[in-house]
Amino acid sequence: MFFRGRTVIMIVTLSMMIGSVFTFTVVNMNTTGFTNVELKKISSVIGMIEEEHYNQVDKTKMLDAAIRGMVDWLEDPYTVYYDAEHMKQMDELNYRFSSGIGTEIAMEENRVTVISPVKNSPSEQAGIQARDQIISVNGESLEGLSLKEAVLKLRGPKGTHANLEIIRPGVTEPLKITVVRNNLEVETVHLEMLEGNIGKMKIDQFSQYTAQHFHEGLRELEDEGMQSLIIDVRSNPGGLLNSVVDVLNPLLENGKLIVQVEDKEGNRKQFFSDGNGKPYPIVVLTNHGSASASEILAGAIKDSADGIIVGENTFGKGTVQKTFLTAGEDGSQLKITTERWLTPAGRVIHEKGIEPDILVEQPLFFATNSLESNHSDLQLQKAVEILKQS
Repeated sequence: MFFRGRTVIMIVTLSMMIGSVFTFTVVNMNTTGFTNVELKKISSVIGMIEEEHYNQVDKTKMLDAAIRGMVDWLEDPYTVYYDAEHMKQMDELNYRFSSGIGTEIAMEENRVTVISPVKNSPSEQAGIQARDQIISVNGESLEGLSLKEAVLKLRGPKGTHANLEIIRPGVTEPLKITVVRNNLEVETVHLEMLEGNIGKMKIDQFSQYTAQHFHEGLRELEDEGMQSLIIDVRSNPGGLLNSVVDVLNPLLENGKLIVQVEDKEGNRKQFFSDGNGKPYPIVVLTNHGSASASEILAGAIKDSADGIIVGENTFGKGTVQKTFLTAGEDGSQLKITTERWLTPAGRVIHEKGIEPDILVEQPLFFATNSLESNHSDLQLQKAVEILKQS
């Protein structure tokens, strides 16, 4: 048995993750809006409040609040207004998050605790270990900070030093470790050959180069005699539409549907495969955290490749968003749900998810075990059993 990883793109920034499970995004300018009478009504209300209200009024903040009110009225969690201040903070985060030390962290007992260093990252190379508690960065204490505030202290431009003070279990005195920040890469595709020549491909998210590395890994497994395939998209929140389409394309026979996208008028855009398909059976592993692009993959393998889904019902995120620049010229943006997507068989999965062909729930300890293994993974065991019998 062996395990390998494929690294893709620079680390996903926080700005891409906030408030999103999976979003197809483009940026457009919108010129439609209210009629002159409607605009006059809005302007008059703002003017009356500004002139007559007892408190001093910030007109910009009031306008932003009005826009958020309109967005909230839609009761759509994926339609979101980002005001100028938010976008400014995101620009800062994009810069600050462009490079860092490479650790997965969490707040435990009000301290920044390392879950694990990213493989081949500066933190791993410097000797950071799981369970380390980072108490200061460059002499600045992290005590009392939120996780986001602590992350901003840890991140920084490539080549700069993060002088860390660390409390390590079993070590009496705090350790001082210097990490040189660098551009980070995230592993999104992991390869493993299981007993019986069963290949396993774990996809963490669908990013820019995920498809490329997925197929590179697939060829490696095929060259080593793989006879069946498990694609694991459990706890995969999604990613890019073109990425999941590219992953699926060679897996499906030419002319098979991958996904359908439908607008409010009922017009559908269909994505078809021009691949050759695969001669071996495919099983997809899902859970409640498998969302959007992961659901596209599961639906396509089930409907267009006669594959089997094993695990739990998926999340149920079946809509498409686009991002528009507002006319305010202040950098504010509005992300709007514009379409929904359907499986090749025409199933609407939004807020429903995709039911597995074979329901397998994990034992409670599996979700909390940081050393998850194939021996305790009932869903994986079931997938292997199915493939050995096929």
